[in-house]
Amino acid sequence: MSELIDTVAWKTALENQKGVYLIVDTSNGKKYVGSAYGEKMLHGRWKDYVQTGNGGNIELKGLSFDYIKNNFKYSILEIFKSTTDDETIIGRESWWKEVLLTRGSFGYNKN
Repeated sequence: MSELIDTVAWKTALENQKGVYLIVDTSNGKKYVGSAYGEKMLHGRWKDYVQTGNGGNIELKGLSFDYIKNNFKYSILEIFKSTTDDETIIGRESWWKEVLLTRGSFGYNKN
């Protein structure tokens, strides 16, 4: 993903989109649902993952960067216009966490 994140195509597609995304750990099936809103939107949020591996998420900080690079797959669940209210994005993130059971033993979401 690090080679793609700053290509013109990715920047154009993601820098003006808010959204809800899914990270899947292919080694154990656990999932993490996150959201991208505010100034960074999807492009900026995913750049955080490229730089740190964990994006600052508490449950992911305990995993090594190499483990994350080798086992995590990223996808977008929903996209929204940049003008969409941030609370809408946060609400959808919570809904996806419920649907995909990412809180607790099935996932990496702490909240």
